[in-house]
Amino acid sequence: MRIIRYIFLPFTLLACLAVIAAAQTPPKPGTQVRVAPAPPRVPTPRTDSEMRMAVDPNVNVKFCVSEAELKINGWNRDEVRVFVRDGWKFNMKVLEKDKTSTKPNWLWITPAEPEAGSVPGYRPECLSGRTVEIDLPMNSSLNITGRSTETTIDSVKKVEIKIVEGGISMRNISGGISAFAYQGDLTVENSAGSIAVETTTGNVIAYDVTPGNIGEVFRVRTNSGTVMMQNVEHRQIEANSITGAVNFDGKFLPGGVYSFKTSNGSIRLLLPDDTSAMFEAIYGFGSFNSDYPLEYTMETKMPTGQKVVARLGSGDSNVKLTTNSGTIHIFKKK
Repeated sequence: MRIIRYIFLPFTLLACLAVIAAAQTPPKPGTQVRVAPAPPRVPTPRTDSEMRMAVDPNVNVKFCVSEAELKINGWNRDEVRVFVRDGWKFNMKVLEKDKTSTKPNWLWITPAEPEAGSVPGYRPECLSGRTVEIDLPMNSSLNITGRSTETTIDSVKKVEIKIVEGGISMRNISGGISAFAYQGDLTVENSAGSIAVETTTGNVIAYDVTPGNIGEVFRVRTNSGTVMMQNVEHRQIEANSITGAVNFDGKFLPGGVYSFKTSNGSIRLLLPDDTSAMFEAIYGFGSFNSDYPLEYTMETKMPTGQKVVARLGSGDSNVKLTTNSGTIHIFKKK
């Protein structure tokens, strides 16, 4: 057996050498050789960063946020302060200066250029961090876009904001609001001006809201959620929900035009004793009820439900109520 082992040993060594030689043989022309990619360089490390700039008191500030908790606050200083925690560094770009004060009145907050060692060709388009805090003059206007952020805005003049995902809370906005969220709740408190708020999936809450000028409109819409309004003093209100209730607690002012509509939900009105309104109620699967005695001027059946026209008091305002599936109820405010 030992002799046989020695006889086969040279053949085994020759086979191994042949395999090694084949592995080291250069590939034939036209043969593709796979090369392992080099490991990518890491992005610029996140850090805390802060910047301040003296500005005109009526400054307009624009920026976008990809991901962060966003907190914006108006203060009694002619200065913009931005603080980003655990995020990308940023710059303040002056787009325009006021001719009188010569201070910036249009500002763009944008991520800084990538540092050495970051991923080649990578540059963030929006601010990003754990939190983004911005202090700016109370007479400022804001233009904000964002992807995923919980936003709180307090004590500025005007707000335009569009967020993909996240709630938006706005209070003490004196000169008007335009707010949209694809997914998230919207809250408007103690604000004035022309107001338009919309969310695809979320609730809308508005209270202690007034117009800044005659004829300004309050518009609110949600595809899937509840609309709640309390002490909204605009003479023109349009409130719509596709799937959800519409609730109103307040006064209908003389000459006002109000429209409350939902496809699948109830409409509830909580009104004081001195209410004077002409109601037009259209409902399908549901009912129309009132705690106040109404003077009915028309009741008719329609292919999709019923239509009722009724007067409360002198009928000084016009109120249209529409629901395809749900009840309409006028409650007496105690």
